[in-house]
Amino acid sequence: MKKMAILVITLLGVSYHSLVMASFTQYSSDEINFMHRAYLKHNPDITINEVRTRLYENQFLLQQAALKTPAIIKRQSAVGFSTQYHVERYLKNLFDSQLAIIAQSSPIKLETYDKQWLKHTLGPYPKNGQYVQSAIKKMQQFDLTPLLYNAINLYEFVDSLSMQVRFKLHKGDSELFKSELIKKRQFNIAFSKAKPILAKQNIDIEHLYEIAKGDILRPSIQSWLGINTMMHMQSPVLEKVEKQVNKSEIKAFYQANKSQFKFLSHVKAHGAQFAHRANAVGFRTLAVNKTLKQALVISGKQDIYAQYNSELNRKNKSSWVVQLAFTTKENTISPVIRTPSGEWVVIHSYEHQFEYFSPEDETVRYQATKAIAKQKAVQQYEDTWLKWQNKTGVIL
Repeated sequence: MKKMAILVITLLGVSYHSLVMASFTQYSSDEINFMHRAYLKHNPDITINEVRTRLYENQFLLQQAALKTPAIIKRQSAVGFSTQYHVERYLKNLFDSQLAIIAQSSPIKLETYDKQWLKHTLGPYPKNGQYVQSAIKKMQQFDLTPLLYNAINLYEFVDSLSMQVRFKLHKGDSELFKSELIKKRQFNIAFSKAKPILAKQNIDIEHLYEIAKGDILRPSIQSWLGINTMMHMQSPVLEKVEKQVNKSEIKAFYQANKSQFKFLSHVKAHGAQFAHRANAVGFRTLAVNKTLKQALVISGKQDIYAQYNSELNRKNKSSWVVQLAFTTKENTISPVIRTPSGEWVVIHSYEHQFEYFSPEDETVRYQATKAIAKQKAVQQYEDTWLKWQNKTGVIL
């Protein structure tokens, strides 16, 4: 067991020292084919050329991140798992699916790590989620190397976990702690078994680390660069470009995309309101068989749009029933709809009229600025990506 631990520590040493990119990695055809087989499980139509392009684009993205937003390489968000944690999960799944490795090991005793041990060792969870130096030093004193087969202390182990998991551990969730320990241990065992198997297939496991990291960080980096959208991810690139968009560009965009700025400006409508749903249902049946205007006369109900002379515009949209008229399909009688006050209405919306926002309207300025900035960010990305290909000699 001790020899195996030393072996795994040696094997993992190079990979664990950093997640920072090297200058350029040339992937072998065997490595690309290996990843092609892996991708096929999730995308049966993906081609070998598409895989090759993706792998090199991911490498390009990692280099962009290292230059412009290096913090993202270690962790995508303060509340999530570390990139290293995600890489290990990615590689473990890859080993399981492509190499059929069974990460069995001799049983280990984890009874020591119970609720009391966790709460005593970790202490209370920091209010801001950030560990003070004294807490870090305390955790660093606990060596987990014998358990996990690679040189790692308790702080390094806990720090890789998400904020939610860390919070639960501080509360004494020993089963969760043991589960994460076992995951880490199984990965390290699988890693040690995979390395020689992959070497025989002309696959460098360091390259797989890079590939895993690239796939994991791809959405976040592309979002940071402004070419796609990711929830809770801001793009400094887009924000900068948006500030540079001028009036002439907005005007040109408006002229080229005028149909995009068409809006419903006026509608006509009639309707009735009821205290009881059954009455509203009966009224709707009458309106369908006759017309809604006739139904109003027959039932003696007041038209809820009478105060507007049944002619509505956007200035009236603060009223809920007016909003309903604008959102109801033209020339149809609405279903029975419950109002915010608990009553029931049936309406008929017709003669919808459309207009265009003016080029100076705030809606035009906002939408055009966003769209123009996105176009520029994409063009900037494509130019930089092409320059990288030319510089590295990659032909795609």
